[in-house]
Amino acid sequence: MRFIKTIAATLVLAASGFISLYAQNRSVSGKVLDAQQQPVIGASVVIAGTRQGTVTDPDGSFMMKVPQGDVTLEVACLGYVSVKANVSAGASSLVVTLEEDNMVLDETVVVGYGTQKKVNLTGAITSVDSKSFENRTAHSVSTMLQGSVPGLNISTSSGNPGSTGTLNVRGYTSINGAEPLVLIDGAVGDIDRVNPNDIESISVIKDAAAAAVYGARAAFGVILVTTKSGKAEDGKATVRYSGRFGWEEPTTSTDYETRGYWSVYTHNVFRMNSEGNQYVKYDAYDMQQLLARVNDVTENPERPWVVERVVNGLNQWRYYGNYDWWHMLFNDQHPVQQHNVSISGGGKGVKYFVSGGYDRQQGIIKQRPDVFTKYNLRSKLDFNINKYMKFSNNTAFYSSLYDFVGVGDIQNAIAYTASHALPIFPMQNPDGSWVYKLKDFFNSDYAVGNGRHIVYGEAKNTNLQRKTDFSNTSELTITPVKGLSIVANFTYRFHQNRNTSRTTNFTYRRYPGAELEKYDTGAGLDQMSESIATYNYYSANIFATYENTFADKHHLTAMLGWNYESQDGKTVGASGNYLLTENLSDLNLVGTNTDGATVMEVTGGRSAYALMGFFGRINYDYAGRYLFEVSGRYDGTSRFAKGHRWGFFPSGSLGWRISEEPFFAPAKHYVDNLKIRASFGTLGNQNVANDIAYRTISINNFQYYNFGEGSTVGKYSSISAPNSSDLTWETSEQWNVGVDLDMFKNRLQFTGEAYIRDTKNMLTAGVELPGVYGAEAPKQNAADLRTKGLEFSLGWRDQFMLGGHPFGYGIKGMISVYDSEITKYDNKDKTFAKSFYEGMKLGEIWGFVANDLFQSDEEAKEYASQVDLSYVKGKLSKCGGWSAGDLKYEDIDGDGKIGIGQNNVEEPGDRKILGNSLARLQYGFTLSLDYFGFDVSAFFQGTGNHYWYPHVRSFAFWGPFSQPMCSYLPKDFLANCWSENNPDAYFPRPVAYLAYDGGAQLNKVNSRYLQNLRYLRFKNLTVGYTLPQKATKKIGIDRIRLYFSGENLEYWSPFKKNSIYIDPEGAFGRSNNDYNRAFYPWQKTYMFGIDVTF
Repeated sequence: MRFIKTIAATLVLAASGFISLYAQNRSVSGKVLDAQQQPVIGASVVIAGTRQGTVTDPDGSFMMKVPQGDVTLEVACLGYVSVKANVSAGASSLVVTLEEDNMVLDETVVVGYGTQKKVNLTGAITSVDSKSFENRTAHSVSTMLQGSVPGLNISTSSGNPGSTGTLNVRGYTSINGAEPLVLIDGAVGDIDRVNPNDIESISVIKDAAAAAVYGARAAFGVILVTTKSGKAEDGKATVRYSGRFGWEEPTTSTDYETRGYWSVYTHNVFRMNSEGNQYVKYDAYDMQQLLARVNDVTENPERPWVVERVVNGLNQWRYYGNYDWWHMLFNDQHPVQQHNVSISGGGKGVKYFVSGGYDRQQGIIKQRPDVFTKYNLRSKLDFNINKYMKFSNNTAFYSSLYDFVGVGDIQNAIAYTASHALPIFPMQNPDGSWVYKLKDFFNSDYAVGNGRHIVYGEAKNTNLQRKTDFSNTSELTITPVKGLSIVANFTYRFHQNRNTSRTTNFTYRRYPGAELEKYDTGAGLDQMSESIATYNYYSANIFATYENTFADKHHLTAMLGWNYESQDGKTVGASGNYLLTENLSDLNLVGTNTDGATVMEVTGGRSAYALMGFFGRINYDYAGRYLFEVSGRYDGTSRFAKGHRWGFFPSGSLGWRISEEPFFAPAKHYVDNLKIRASFGTLGNQNVANDIAYRTISINNFQYYNFGEGSTVGKYSSISAPNSSDLTWETSEQWNVGVDLDMFKNRLQFTGEAYIRDTKNMLTAGVELPGVYGAEAPKQNAADLRTKGLEFSLGWRDQFMLGGHPFGYGIKGMISVYDSEITKYDNKDKTFAKSFYEGMKLGEIWGFVANDLFQSDEEAKEYASQVDLSYVKGKLSKCGGWSAGDLKYEDIDGDGKIGIGQNNVEEPGDRKILGNSLARLQYGFTLSLDYFGFDVSAFFQGTGNHYWYPHVRSFAFWGPFSQPMCSYLPKDFLANCWSENNPDAYFPRPVAYLAYDGGAQLNKVNSRYLQNLRYLRFKNLTVGYTLPQKATKKIGIDRIRLYFSGENLEYWSPFKKNSIYIDPEGAFGRSNNDYNRAFYPWQKTYMFGIDVTF
């Protein structure tokens, strides 16, 4: 009993003491906000030196008891830099602002089949988070990534709606080319079919050590896209809507020559000097009429642009216009809009994320605009079955439609309008008939605009390009014991491309009162075609991961797994002519030709492949200081013959976190993390044709012969070249060293990388066969390539108080450079007749040295008497031979003639390496600031020196030097051509076909007209304002942000000095030569948007 009394007395004394202490405390309330003045939820607020504290609520608010007098509070939250806030004795409230932590020690990065702490990475991996995509208005993820990741090279090949970028990791891995492996939540997918607003992070895996678990698929790098998941918020759903409206317009000028007089005069001068006759057969009276109207921007009733006049006894329409063909056919400004909505939430048992996206781009075509629309839907569900098991399901759907008027390809009509549609011509005659064939005006029966303006005007030649992509991944995760997890997942993906194209006849009239004539070939052929390509992809993965820490210092993670994937594809195509009506498009309506024959064609094909692999990885670190990783994969593919299908691809890497060493302690005040790392590994490339191991037989049509079978042409079969018996993988051996440095409380971050990649056994043409065999050389593993490169990234992020509010600012930049060299190739003579030779730098450009123009006839003729210039003399015979204003080629080998020598590296004649076509140096940098609810971000992206010799049919560059028939003639073009009064002009004297003719002076690659495509692009500007939460909360909305965002706003390039009509990214040769005449211009985007979260 005495013992009980003693205990009771003690408790009473303790309680009275606690009550007395509590009575001395005071209440302090406050808010914790981020740099955008938005609440930070779940931040810990602790009295310094104690464990007494609290956490902030959903409003960022907190209230707690603190002792009397001055108090220091420690405020911390994951993802932010911790701060200490002083509360004076008389203060009862405060506001604390947290700055984002650029690197958190516990921050994880998605890697192959798992995640790793960023500080423990030993491979070359760059991660991009969702914030990089939230405010961008670009229409594809690939273009958003351009300039953001060192070593990730992205190029664009078109400016039309729906166009995307081409990805390349660390330069060219193989002469056969291929893109990196893209995995969307672990399954193969198309990065540009993912809604950017759904992305949580993107990891770009660049070296073999990090990519080895993907083995045969990873030689070209790996890009892992992780989409957002729902977050448990006590059953509360978070809804976010983002809407944007704006317009697009070309990045380049569309101000072409629209004065009829100067267009005709320019073309005729060029043609006369070359061929001795006119392009447009206008006499002095016609030219006088054009000159009288030269300043008429619009038609003056006193000077009509189309008049009737009798010429050579025939009543004709005579055309004296100043028509702006580009702007009659195309709009510079055209609307775009984007909408995205997402709902996420859940509780302890279930989490969900559901989103939808809509993107609509209206294109440049004026009469019936081309329109690209795409839809994205995603549903991601996570279920906790019990404490040992979790199940998730991820479903994604993508659909796009490009609807345009043209001839099969959006580029076709643009390219063909570039010919013969001079400003003097209208699109229609005064009676409403179309202008087309005008042999009385030209020196040949040329067709104005190749009739493509009629295609646009009548809008009957319709094209529908549909793409559909559906994928579903189900995954089960089992954690039977602590530290061990077993994951099994299965993915099914269905994607299909469906194209429909219809062309119809059209009519035109040559003379007033004449009968309408029909155009029924080419673009006017009455035809319908359809094609469908369908692919089914299956993937299964089972892998187990074990993680444990021993004796507090030895941390081990081991992963072992199995992967299987397969894909089958089938293509079907059909076309038919002479449909029964122009108003309906269906192959059931195919009729007969004048011979009573039905003209139809059916094509098709099928392909399939399968891949299976076993993979594993072991990670070990001692006290977070010494890091070690080994991984590998054993892969088999159906793409090679038996006996050559399997390969093993191992890798290893080491890391040393010097900053964790005891001797580094004095520098820890400044240096938060310093790590050096190195890796080596091998990867394979099985991205070859599915049937490469087999000889294929093809059925082909004779072009002309029907063998008496009516209109049905005859057929013949052909067999492919023989195959090498030991055809197998290309392999890639990669070395990588890197350093990671974080300083000044992670405000400064730096990463540097250096790498060497040897690609061996590249597939290429092997030993040549005797000519009597009648087949090409078989493919063999017969070439090697070495790529070396450097990558650097540097960033600084900080904030300070300005006017009582935090002012945050940051700058982040990256730069990368690489060089690729052929180290083995079957070309012992190093002849240029073959595509490659040992020692060749990929992309190198050989050409002649020609920097100056002859300034007098005497200089030109004297030089021509000393040096044989016949190799480049084409088109000069009718204009006096070599004369003032012609290009002076240098005889650098001193043999007295301009030529190509023996056409090999040792004896190249008068050629030498002038530059390189590859953009081997790429960079990007971002400037950002935020203050008092405002945020500004400016992103710049660019490339170093790389070169292009303009294609011979590039009208926008060469004008009539190519062919004298340019609809879109660069303005005042003659002012850039040499004359006695203009001796410093850039171009030679005006002679047609100098670029087009194979033996002419501009047709040969030379130093004067080799274009440097280096550029700096103002890639994105975003300016936003987030409304105060006090105001938005009153209407039940958590957050409202208004903003402007622009893409591709401006560019600076030395190329701009010589052409304002071609974007540097659009300066390349198209596979269809005619498409180089004109093409869909690259676009800049201006959009205004609103983000609402509630």
